[in-house]
Amino acid sequence: MTLRASAPERAALAERARVVRAHGLLAKLGPPASGLGDLGFLLARGPDVLTFLHSQVTNDVEGLKPGQGNRSARVTRQGQLAELFSLHRLADEEDGPVVLLMLERERVQSLMAELDAVLFADRVELLDLSEDFDAWAIQGPVADQVLDEWLEAEAGSFAAAPPEAVTMSSSGSLPSQTLLIRHSLTGDAGWLVLLSRPTADHTSDWLEGLRSVSRGLGLIEVTEPFLSPTLETLRIEAGLVRIGPDTSGRKRILPETGLEQQTVSYTKGCYVGQEVIARVRTYGKLPFALRGLVLGRPVDGPFDSEWVELLASIPDPGRPVCIEDGSAIGQFASRTLSPVANAVVVYAYLDKKHRTPGSKLLLKLEGQVVEAEVVLLPFYDVPGATERVTFLYDKAVRAFAQGQEAKALAGLEEALRIDPTFSDGYEAIGVMLGRSERFHEAIDIFKRLEEIAPAEPMVNTNLSLYFMKIGDKETAEEESAKAMQKSMAQRSGTAVDTERLDDVLSEQKQADARRKKEMFAQVLEIDSEDGVALFGLGSALLVLENWSEAADTLGRAQVVDPDNSAIYLTRGKALERLDRAREAEGVYRAGMEVASRKGDLMPLKEMEHRVLLLSGQAGSSTKAFE
Repeated sequence: MTLRASAPERAALAERARVVRAHGLLAKLGPPASGLGDLGFLLARGPDVLTFLHSQVTNDVEGLKPGQGNRSARVTRQGQLAELFSLHRLADEEDGPVVLLMLERERVQSLMAELDAVLFADRVELLDLSEDFDAWAIQGPVADQVLDEWLEAEAGSFAAAPPEAVTMSSSGSLPSQTLLIRHSLTGDAGWLVLLSRPTADHTSDWLEGLRSVSRGLGLIEVTEPFLSPTLETLRIEAGLVRIGPDTSGRKRILPETGLEQQTVSYTKGCYVGQEVIARVRTYGKLPFALRGLVLGRPVDGPFDSEWVELLASIPDPGRPVCIEDGSAIGQFASRTLSPVANAVVVYAYLDKKHRTPGSKLLLKLEGQVVEAEVVLLPFYDVPGATERVTFLYDKAVRAFAQGQEAKALAGLEEALRIDPTFSDGYEAIGVMLGRSERFHEAIDIFKRLEEIAPAEPMVNTNLSLYFMKIGDKETAEEESAKAMQKSMAQRSGTAVDTERLDDVLSEQKQADARRKKEMFAQVLEIDSEDGVALFGLGSALLVLENWSEAADTLGRAQVVDPDNSAIYLTRGKALERLDRAREAEGVYRAGMEVASRKGDLMPLKEMEHRVLLLSGQAGSSTKAFE
């Protein structure tokens, strides 16, 4: 409907979404609805299902108990986002555990094919159950209360369930195989009721009871043609990402989407694609990151045709975001008329220079220039979320003080799922990981925090500490310099121009490298086999991004001075830049032997980590991430 809707119809849809946001909704999902209005279900079961899924998806599976669940993703070996879904562990069967994966119906066969392609000796059965359930959605601030009253449960029973929890109803008013899943489609509290067919076709009393309770608590029953566009507007306001509108135009690595807070466990081990993602976080820079844009000035009152026209002027998902001078700074994704923001809001993947929250951009849209404010997602703040996040944070800090690290990290993960902008949560996780000597993971966390709080010197102070811990003295010094500059800016009350600061530090680094290149070249004119000069020249060439000459020079240094472990580390980095991953891994392994023999712990640790990230990744390019 929205593709053919007139301006008045589009404006009316936005106003309908405003009412639904305030009161909540009841809806039967499935065709002819689309997107989040039409969910599908993939069942995975068998003796090996937990270990199999644990190795194939980004979030924890083996740690889930029956009745628990989470949001997860599947990425390629290059770290690129392939599928998004929620995952719920059902009651075990005689043959082993049972897991239900829930995602948009049109994506089920794709996910099933991906998993089936890597099923070898694992005893796992995959079944598409999309046609086996009738699904009803109860979404909104009073969704928990609806279930309490409808199923005659003790007040507050359903509010106590964690996100993505699943239970099989024991109520006499429902069929025995009915599943209740705590799952939000809108950002607010939400439940899905899944009734197994054909029993759903012969059960009417339960539906009348549900409708009666829902009406009594103010929920609005929404059907097509309004359900799909209404859910889409509420979904965008809530900052939820969809495969399709939010992944068009270029292949997206998971960190670009900001989904790590919702879909990645900090406590699980490796999964497909994890190595590349970790490599990008620790050693590279994200070319783009997902942000929200609020266009124009917020409207006072209902939307009119002017706002609809502004919405229509935004290029399709995947098309470039262009600013006033015509330069492209990113790509557009989802967009809607937002009742919460009282404005047109857009998802956009923005480059580092233009994604600082609070900054203003002048966008070029169909011959006009429109001001847009950059904001962190979501646009919608769930009522009560701040109190819940504070509670989880305090509980996690106490757990960590008692030596319960896993419990503390799990609590902080939940807090960040509720509020991905909660900076204290990132800091706490980073410090906990650092104290456990999980330095690379700590760097990952503080890199994420830097995206949220780019002017905060504490972030760079911690990054400096952890880069020093892994033996990367050069990057540690750069982070220390950034921290000092940001501290000075804070004390003077001036704004921090992070892009300018990066440029200044980069130029200083380049100038120093040019000076060293000239100096060591002069030494080598006298003695071409001087190991120190070869290493110094190769290191300078690496900084100057002359990867090929750096690799060759460091190769000569390695022959002359085979007991210098730092040469192996630096040469390996040059080979990585040339996408010669297998050679780099071989150099690192040789260097690890030298470092281990000589007790060079810092180079040893970094080479061990780089080998871990390169294992199985030979031939993969990281140029796009730098």
